[in-house]
Amino acid sequence: MTMFEELYALATSATLTLTISADDKTGRMTINVIPKPKKDADEPALSTPLSLTATPAEFDEQFVSTLKDYREARQSLMEQAEATREVLEAAKAASSKKAVEAVTKAAKPAVSATPKTAAVASNADDDRHEEAGKAVTGTPQAAAATDSETYDLFG
Repeated sequence: MTMFEELYALATSATLTLTISADDKTGRMTINVIPKPKKDADEPALSTPLSLTATPAEFDEQFVSTLKDYREARQSLMEQAEATREVLEAAKAASSKKAVEAVTKAAKPAVSATPKTAAVASNADDDRHEEAGKAVTGTPQAAAATDSETYDLFG
């Protein structure tokens, strides 16, 4: 690819700022390629600028390949950032699901006895009270037996 084709490929994922300065004493120049990501702006590594200092002849020889390497590294970082984001989103969803299940489980009332068991227990209590009442209020013999079993604790 040519220099402008590489810049175009890089510019599809970021707005680029290029600065070029020259030092006439050393015969070298510095080129900075500063990306401003269009998306994934929260990933600081994607905003890392490419800063190169070399002679014009070295730039002619190696700038395109260096720019390609930089673009591919940025692309790999974007892919890693996206994969990490997906993992975090999945973990967040799983955590929310577990929390909802725990709250739902905790909100269900604990049942101590089934309604049928409670009704049987209630009927048994009624039967005992009824028989106790018969012993006291039943026949005269039953009343006499009850009186003879009475003890005077203070007498």
